[in-house]
Amino acid sequence: MKAIYSFIMLFAFIAAAPVNSATVEDFSRHLQYYNVKISPDGKHLAALVNVDGGKSLVFLDAKTFTITYTLNANKKSQPADYYWANNERVIIQVEQLRGALEIPLNFGELYAVNYDGRKARMIFGYRSKSSIGLSAQRGFLLDILKEDRKHVLIQAQKLSRKSDVLPRVSKLNIYSGKEKRVKTAPISYSQFLIDNEGIPRFVSGIDKNYNTKLFYSKGKGSDWQSFSDDFKGGFVPVAFTENNQSIYALKSKNGETQGLYKYDLQTQKETLLYRSELVEPTYSIKSNVNQVFGLRIDEDYPSYIYLDDNNASTKLHKAIFGAFKGDNVEITSATKGGKKVIVKVSGDINPGAFYLFDTVTMQARHLFNSAPWIKPQELAQVEPFRIKTPDGYTLNGFMTLPIGKSSNIPTIVLPHGGPHARDYWQYNRQVQMFANAGYAVIQVNFRGSTGYGDAFKEAGYENWGSKIQDDILLATKYAIQQGVADKNRLCIFGGSFGGYSALQSAIRSPDLFKCAIGYAGVYDLPLLYADGDITTLRWGDAYLNKTLGVDEAKQIAQSPIYHVDKLKAPVLIIHGEDDLRAPISHANKLRAALEQQNHPYEWLVKDKEGHGFYKEENLLEANKKILSFLEKYIGT
Repeated sequence: MKAIYSFIMLFAFIAAAPVNSATVEDFSRHLQYYNVKISPDGKHLAALVNVDGGKSLVFLDAKTFTITYTLNANKKSQPADYYWANNERVIIQVEQLRGALEIPLNFGELYAVNYDGRKARMIFGYRSKSSIGLSAQRGFLLDILKEDRKHVLIQAQKLSRKSDVLPRVSKLNIYSGKEKRVKTAPISYSQFLIDNEGIPRFVSGIDKNYNTKLFYSKGKGSDWQSFSDDFKGGFVPVAFTENNQSIYALKSKNGETQGLYKYDLQTQKETLLYRSELVEPTYSIKSNVNQVFGLRIDEDYPSYIYLDDNNASTKLHKAIFGAFKGDNVEITSATKGGKKVIVKVSGDINPGAFYLFDTVTMQARHLFNSAPWIKPQELAQVEPFRIKTPDGYTLNGFMTLPIGKSSNIPTIVLPHGGPHARDYWQYNRQVQMFANAGYAVIQVNFRGSTGYGDAFKEAGYENWGSKIQDDILLATKYAIQQGVADKNRLCIFGGSFGGYSALQSAIRSPDLFKCAIGYAGVYDLPLLYADGDITTLRWGDAYLNKTLGVDEAKQIAQSPIYHVDKLKAPVLIIHGEDDLRAPISHANKLRAALEQQNHPYEWLVKDKEGHGFYKEENLLEANKKILSFLEKYIGT
């Protein structure tokens, strides 16, 4: 009852909240609404909501919007991702709120409950009744099985510290938790593709040499057989066609960007449907019957490519995208038959808004804003740019300027983490916090980033501290040449690999940056082999060998802690004491190296935090520390 009351009071507060200028507190809060989905019959809504600091799943009548049930967080657990399995029942991934870390952990437990709170039960995982006396298991939803109201398909495997445990596909009864095993993968770290009859037909996994292997099954009762050897380049099955005779697949060759192909499984004939020269598809767009009808492409601004202009799903998606004037649009769920859909809309100045859209009347009803305290008119627009490297690569990036400013601005260079990740045109609360404080922000997708083809990604291999940093510096100089950045007031800041880059770029160009901030960074590349969770993976050593190279002298040459004597910029180090990906040993070694050189630095470490802070009060403290540090050295 307390959670329901809090939810209603929160709703009233949002409606009455005055418009105020954004504050650092606003950018340090978790979202209020994470997701909204509609039941297949359209009678009920479910919304994942932040209530009293924890996540609650709130069920509402779709006509009256009255609350029918609230699944609350408790001291041990809270709901996370969820899916309507039929008209009355929802399957929920459970997050645990215990242990050494502030951030919730997902151990693959599945919970099921009806929209009115009836028949609530843990149906899979080590705390489920069906698992008592058995080895601990974890599971994740694979397929709803729309024509079977009592079962879903899950990917399951034993909870084990061993890295060679093989996952399996199982049919799970969503009421009793009874499991029937369907098919086991031939390789660990696997992902399955299910056909339209609920049969696992493809599986891909990573071997101990960090190579992706693809396997195929002809159908029910057929064994797995190798499929990847037939292709010289990458091949990623996306979905089956309605008759299961063909698949949609992303394919590349010679390191180029992936294109979407239609591939006939009988004749092996393939047809190219679309390929961008610059980027790979961000994701495919599927209809209510699992038919791929389009792609999202992120070359600069997001755009959508449609495969058939006469398709009903295409017409609907086009109409929604046009109605929201170029923002990202995502259909989170739909009723059976597609009469009503839930649409999430987001953009550079929109953290996210949910709408109930009637596809017959073409009318949208606003439901919730993800962060209702954020006002779009107080945010800075994000503008894409492209630059060419001296060796011929095209880099795309994003420039965010404070409202009302266009030139000679104190600037923060913000390299992304990974390095095998990328930045998008989207709302980024850190970027907006900096712009709100009066700083320009420069982001660039340097070589090594994903989404631009294997050749582009692999160009970053063994070049973490050299050519990747050259790309970051090229974007910095571009901002100066455009008259945007004040060359005398530049700071570089990043998290994870971005934290590494902040120190490495400041070492390579000591006169360019007036400060450097490393957040959850790695600073000693050889240490990655000895400390952290990467080498606990079966392919961890092979991954490091491939991306860093096996020459330890070269790794040391690209490790900031060995070269702080070249550093001029004051440093802020922020780290979680329980970070497994970039252990605290990296921050400690960097601090020791700085102290040996009597180099100015500031320090913020929090216990129970991992790879990036999660607790709101820690996020707020870190953000205040960052803004204070920036003001001190490049202040507006």
